[in-house]
Amino acid sequence: MRLSSSQSGQSLVEIGALLALVSLTAILGLSMIGVNLDNVFCQVASALGGDDVCEVGPLFQEPFDNLSAWYKQSGNWQLKDGQLCIKDGGQIFRPVEPSDYRIRVDQTMLFSGNGHGVFFRATNFVSPAKVNGYTFQYDKGLNQFVMRKWTDGSEASPFARVDVPANYDWYNTNRRIELEVKGNTFTAYIDGVQKLTGTDTSATPYTTGGVGLRTWYGSDACFDNLSVTALP
Repeated sequence: MRLSSSQSGQSLVEIGALLALVSLTAILGLSMIGVNLDNVFCQVASALGGDDVCEVGPLFQEPFDNLSAWYKQSGNWQLKDGQLCIKDGGQIFRPVEPSDYRIRVDQTMLFSGNGHGVFFRATNFVSPAKVNGYTFQYDKGLNQFVMRKWTDGSEASPFARVDVPANYDWYNTNRRIELEVKGNTFTAYIDGVQKLTGTDTSATPYTTGGVGLRTWYGSDACFDNLSVTALP
């Protein structure tokens, strides 16, 4: 049976309306979890050949006014005075789509205990979870900054590490931590100074995954103003 021109036009209108509804739903969903929509549109334009259409901003900026976009894998994470805080051990995660990105945590403070860490390229973190990924660790217990690989919820020996001076102020001092995650090489900065670079030279490096935070038993720490920006 052949459709009349009016029926064909009506079908096209219905398809267009359905596509618009799906797009609007996706946009609202991304907006609700704090994804930068300008950045999404820029990435689409770039994929279509508009390399210089716009300047890419952060994928998201997290002021920790709520935790709706985060997965509490373990621990008693709480929002306190506009910060994300925890006593004793725990892990918390948020998905990230691009493979290469830069993480910045403007405020990290350790009050007591052996330290905290920032996860990157993390997967398999939805409970019941055995996380895969990497961490950069602010490790007072070892008196070092280290990078570790995680497989099925277990952390391996550091694949990169650097000693910290004996007089380093670990406690009650705000530190800005930044991580550049590109390919299988990762670079850590503290307060704007490069401290450590590590490369996963194994046959099975992780190529995608989200971000997260961790502390271990006996540690008291707070975090604030976390952002993730895609790298070219």
